[in-house]
Amino acid sequence: MKVLTWNINGIRSVKKELDDLFRSLEYDIICVQETKVTRDQLTEDAAVVVGYNSYFSFSRGRSGYSGVATFVKDTCTPLRAEEGVSGLLVSDKSNIIGSLGDQTRFSDEEIHSLDSEGRAVITQHKVLDEDGNERLLAIVNLYCPRADPMNEDRKVFKIHFYELLQVRVEAILNTGSHVILLGDMNTSHKKLDHCDPAEDKVIFLLFNM
Repeated sequence: MKVLTWNINGIRSVKKELDDLFRSLEYDIICVQETKVTRDQLTEDAAVVVGYNSYFSFSRGRSGYSGVATFVKDTCTPLRAEEGVSGLLVSDKSNIIGSLGDQTRFSDEEIHSLDSEGRAVITQHKVLDEDGNERLLAIVNLYCPRADPMNEDRKVFKIHFYELLQVRVEAILNTGSHVILLGDMNTSHKKLDHCDPAEDKVIFLLFNM
């Protein structure tokens, strides 16, 4: 299984038809971030790619903001797929991937807020390990929040998003499924990793997953 992650910076801005583009990339799963569309803005050309199933997460509050999508080849169709991190957006709770974990540290209002910006799609697949045994694998496609040094509320939002993410990933791992986190993490490990490493502009987080 070949997996690609790509910050697309607007799915409507891609000049080449997605059918042709995906065929040239030759990946089984293509995870894109910053789709910048709401459900009503999504065109058929962007949503339907021959040979792939698509799974989107949209921002509920702002148009042309955030958003992620996971495109999966028909040969790798997931067992389950979810929008969001918390499980809140899953209408049929019997389709929850793994487990939700203990989310009681978050208020209902906070969970709604953290999952309202279209920042995650989770898909779960059956894969074969090196011994030929079937294993479960969850792929978490993320566009993590940016922490604005001038906006304390967004810094708190980012930290809480990571905390909710950690709760959920650990819960999935505890059910025996492997997990791959990928996407645009919007986090620099060290100054060297940042495009503009001035100390007063960069927030560095140590996140133990």
